[in-house]
Amino acid sequence: MTASRQVGTALGACTAVLLTGLFGLAWWLWRQRPGHQPRVVRWRRTRAALTGLGLLVIAVGAGWRLVIAIYPVPECSPSGGAPPATPVTAWVVAQKVATWAETGAGILYAQANDAEVCLSRAENFYVGVKAQNIAGARAVNLGDVVLKPELDIPKENMQMLVEHEAGHRTQWAVGTVLGGPLAFPVVYGISYFFFPGARNPFERLAGLESGGYTPEGSAPVLGPAQLAVLAALGAAIIAAPFVIRHRRAAAGARGQD
Repeated sequence: MTASRQVGTALGACTAVLLTGLFGLAWWLWRQRPGHQPRVVRWRRTRAALTGLGLLVIAVGAGWRLVIAIYPVPECSPSGGAPPATPVTAWVVAQKVATWAETGAGILYAQANDAEVCLSRAENFYVGVKAQNIAGARAVNLGDVVLKPELDIPKENMQMLVEHEAGHRTQWAVGTVLGGPLAFPVVYGISYFFFPGARNPFERLAGLESGGYTPEGSAPVLGPAQLAVLAALGAAIIAAPFVIRHRRAAAGARGQD
């Protein structure tokens, strides 16, 4: 194998890990197996553009997270007083490393919107206060930082908040390692569509009480939107074998010509 080929292989493997985690690396290695003839990839330019955009976002997030590590933000000081500090364990460090880029992107977004970013020593978690997030009045977790409209809460509530968000940090870390930075938010979004609020398994794992949720059961919500999505998915599954057979037949006909 030539040096340029080795460099290309290494870059491909690194890109697969950064964007799609261990699952993506496994898929990439399977496509690189000896004797495998890769198919002509459609939308090559679109795929290359999306890959480049993803790597750029990761680079910006990781770079800004490094800036925060060099120039730390102040500690959180809510009106009710700061909750007790918790030790920084190896498991917490591993989660911070796994969510490094997402956290940097979240902090950069918060600071770009004039939010006050601070570090809560309880659970060693970053908090972006008065951050304008898409969820409005709700708190939004991005790796190792939570974006929250306000911080004027009692000490006990602050402790519960960071404990709950630390649970989401663990979920972000595991999702990033397995499937890349978008794995957890995509899976969470799909799950929340069918299991909203306190029904969501990720919220239940993070702690309903600490997250301010009132238990309301665990069964899925099957309204018109959910039923429409399930119907469309079922139709796609039924049609997929016929579409594949048609494409193979068309490809065989072109080969004979």
